[in-house]
Amino acid sequence: MSRRRFLLSTFLLAAAGLSYAVLGPGLRPELRLQVDEGRLGQLKALRAEPKFLDLPGAPVAEERRRLEPLINELLDRLISGLQANPSDAWVIAQMEPTVEAFHLEDTEARERCLGYIEAVFKIFAIPDDRGAFRKFLIFW
Repeated sequence: MSRRRFLLSTFLLAAAGLSYAVLGPGLRPELRLQVDEGRLGQLKALRAEPKFLDLPGAPVAEERRRLEPLINELLDRLISGLQANPSDAWVIAQMEPTVEAFHLEDTEARERCLGYIEAVFKIFAIPDDRGAFRKFLIFW
């Protein structure tokens, strides 16, 4: 093998490795989710519970009134659309507007938002966000 060919193959291999490191989860095939009454029931229970009860600070009631509907709207979209769209990519696409709405909130609100997203991931055994939320500096 010539030196030039060796360098080119080494460069291509390194570029492929870097691409996978950056885009890795987004390269895997869509995960088909098991959508059954039990899992939908868990989503409905999460929807029914009051959210952001443990936020610190003075205007907690005001923050709850503003933030709770964002999570509930996400859960409503998931509950109504998951049976027709049982894939992790669809779920993540539904989450993106919610994550975007929270990404400039204070740390406590963002952490609570991520907790609700992680709960959905756990219900459906979704391993990660496929890199979708990296632009918001949120990593799984």
